[in-house]
Amino acid sequence: MTWFQALPALATALLIVFLPGTVLARCLGARGMTWLGVSAPLSMSLVGVGAIATQMVNVRWSLLALALVTLLASGAGLGLRYVLVIRKSAPAPLWIRPTPGMVAGMLAGLGFGAGVIAWRFTRMFIHPGNISQSYDNVFHLNAIRYIIDSGNGSSRFLGTLEAGGGTSFYPGAWHDLVALVAQGSQVSIPVAINSVNIVLGALVWTVSSMYLASRIAGTRPATLLVTGALAGAFAAFPYLLVDFGVLYPNFLAIAVLPAMIALGCDALGLSSSSAPHPVLAWVLLATAAPGLALAHPNVFLAMAAFAVPMLLFWLVLQSIRKYRKSAGWLQYGGSVVAVAAYLVLLLTVWEKVRPSKAASFWPPTQTIAQAFGEAISSAPQRGPISWVILSLTALGLLAISRDGKKLWFLGVYAVGVMFYVVVSGFATGDLRSFITGVFYNDSFRLAAMLPVAALPLTVLGAVWLFSSLLERVPTRWRESRAIWCSILVLGSAAALATGIAAQDNSVDTAQDKGFNMYELTPDSLLLSTDEAKLISRASASIPEGSTVIGNPATGASLVYALANRNVILPAVASSPSTDDKIVTERLGQILADPTVCEAVERLNSFYVLDFGEKAVNNIVIPFPTSEELAANPGLTLLDQEGPAKLYKINACR
Repeated sequence: MTWFQALPALATALLIVFLPGTVLARCLGARGMTWLGVSAPLSMSLVGVGAIATQMVNVRWSLLALALVTLLASGAGLGLRYVLVIRKSAPAPLWIRPTPGMVAGMLAGLGFGAGVIAWRFTRMFIHPGNISQSYDNVFHLNAIRYIIDSGNGSSRFLGTLEAGGGTSFYPGAWHDLVALVAQGSQVSIPVAINSVNIVLGALVWTVSSMYLASRIAGTRPATLLVTGALAGAFAAFPYLLVDFGVLYPNFLAIAVLPAMIALGCDALGLSSSSAPHPVLAWVLLATAAPGLALAHPNVFLAMAAFAVPMLLFWLVLQSIRKYRKSAGWLQYGGSVVAVAAYLVLLLTVWEKVRPSKAASFWPPTQTIAQAFGEAISSAPQRGPISWVILSLTALGLLAISRDGKKLWFLGVYAVGVMFYVVVSGFATGDLRSFITGVFYNDSFRLAAMLPVAALPLTVLGAVWLFSSLLERVPTRWRESRAIWCSILVLGSAAALATGIAAQDNSVDTAQDKGFNMYELTPDSLLLSTDEAKLISRASASIPEGSTVIGNPATGASLVYALANRNVILPAVASSPSTDDKIVTERLGQILADPTVCEAVERLNSFYVLDFGEKAVNNIVIPFPTSEELAANPGLTLLDQEGPAKLYKINACR
């Protein structure tokens, strides 16, 4: 399949990601930049919560189910808004036409940013059907197959991938989304994954960042244009998380995180530009929050941490109002109590809601000074420095220092830097684990969050520089329409040129690393060329409903996602049952040990995939060697592609 042939899948992903949230946001009363910015986050809530709700009423997760959830949520939102707002207010126009400059800035910025990111993603993924050759991807691909086959997309059950298993939570919004795209466009799971990720990285991230940047630098054409020009200039996001891990749920959550911070800014009245009514902002924030949590809880907690400096700045403003007697003691006291209660709640949740210590094993990687330098230069994980980004960051910090109303965002930026410095620079211990154990003590996850605040900061720096230069334009030039238009055209060209200059070695390096993870070769880390070919023929040799025995660490379990044949261990970290252990550990004694055939029959697992001893991340899972399988008289070779082999167990029945 070519990328041109993948266009229907990309279009399907685009509609599913934006359309449900667009409808819900409008029914709730969102307009303008807010309407556009919250559409994807609200869609994630409809997808994540909808998948849980439909499972609870025994309805299969599908496009129809999403449509019904969207209809119900939008109807409820519109009804509530009618009772509380519409019937008590003067009629408002359905649509407010943006100025031509705003439209031009938006389209140019979005076209440039989305185009650059989409182009780089296609170069990283190589072909629409390629997969990430990484540890986590066995689970991710098979989880999507599980949702499609079972109709159960609930995050309450996704952790085990067992149709009859008990509840086991895993944040499933990304998987639910990809399953819908695969169903709606009738493409393979890998094509659906790559299509969704292109839409998330190219469009959701860019739009979400535009919304946040507009809260700081103002809703103006220059802000939208520069944000788009720089959206694809950070190696840490959106590129890092489709390479490392592979951390697709974090990728989705971070893509919508800027919009969530922007909503918090609007709710607290900190925005530098026109904003929705604070009540509407709170409603939108509360509606979008479940989607962020079901994309990934640790990004939800990151959002809660980013809110701390915003709340403290807001409390300072409340103190100033009290001092100036524009606010009473009751209002001020309520503000203090609310912030204190939030901090206590956050501290409690921060301590309780976190992965186990065993899962948070990642060690520090450098000194504190090195980590700080990487953070402020937006070049984490020893990546090359982009001097364009570093220069604009310095300008952004200068702009904030000259405008006290924007100091709250300096706090947000400082929280992101602090997280990265602690996780990669602090010594292993209780302090480091308390601060970053929520994120598995994983510096990659926190490196990917740096651009959330760094991108708007660079935009602020560029816009501030542009505005400062405009102030020096002679008045007679301002009065000349031709000269003024020429200045704006030159400024726009300079913004796009800055975006091009920022596509430097730092982003090239990220793209090359991603390419290496998606390249399908005879020696690929997870699934080799021969193994992929054998899986492509597996459905012809393995009857429907059969279960395959294979070592998930070798990629054999991907026969479930790619050929729709059940497997005993759907993920590298799957916990084997008693029968699973029998068939993997005693398969060599199949003729002498009757318990082996008994287990085979209970599992209906009469087929064995042998992908050799190569294992992703060198994971060791007890499994017969290729030599032992070849010498086993209880097995018959059905198919082979190079060293990859498919056997049938003929010693049972």
